[in-house]
Amino acid sequence: MNIHEANLRLARLIDVCRKKIGAGTDIPFLGFEYDSSAAALMEIVLQHAEALRELAKEEERFFFAASSCARSAMEAAVVLAWILDPKDKAQKEGRWLGYYETMIKFHRIMSKELVDVDPAIDEDAAKLRDAHEIVRNRKIDGKDIPIQAKPSMEQMMASTGYGPLYSSYRELCQIVHVGPEMVFRFKQGVQFDNGLSGYRITRRMLGSEWTVPFLATGCSVALAVIATLTELGDSSSNLRDIHEAQKALMDYVKNE
Repeated sequence: MNIHEANLRLARLIDVCRKKIGAGTDIPFLGFEYDSSAAALMEIVLQHAEALRELAKEEERFFFAASSCARSAMEAAVVLAWILDPKDKAQKEGRWLGYYETMIKFHRIMSKELVDVDPAIDEDAAKLRDAHEIVRNRKIDGKDIPIQAKPSMEQMMASTGYGPLYSSYRELCQIVHVGPEMVFRFKQGVQFDNGLSGYRITRRMLGSEWTVPFLATGCSVALAVIATLTELGDSSSNLRDIHEAQKALMDYVKNE
């Protein structure tokens, strides 16, 4: 695969999306917590895609950094799509609350670990918990919000039709966590020639290993932007150019 050509197609996809949503990062409150959250996640996906585009200009030199961007984009896009998947607005809000609860647990752990470094962090975490309680106690059309716990990444990908890409996601995770089998693909089984761990940063195979980062990023950008703009009222016909730009990237990446 020619990385330069793949990168041009990714840049085209990003540019098409940016023309529709703009370049700003200020996300307005649109009436429900889930829709402003979705807009923010969409922006996160696009910024990671833009970072990958810049890293890919250096080809194999920044493969690991680019893969980290692809993985983060994929996580944000899949969470976004899972939140927006139900037709009922109360169910969407319930999924956002389930996602938010995982963040609350994370901030609670972080505040306990870092309170000695920054005493104010515990107070900030408490404010997040208070805000969460206010939202979860709201009613929609006189009914309680049905909170749905955030499932595993594999379950979310399957439910939104992206199950076949789960193996790509796991490969990107291995790169992020610097597993030795990803840092150096052994040619002689477990016969290491550079120490017991087998760690070695080598030149990557130019082109072929970039397939997964480009595939994951292209799918993530289209998934995030189309899901969000559809939720905000855009029609399928108005989003056709995004589909076409994604297809141009996907066809090239898969067939080269």
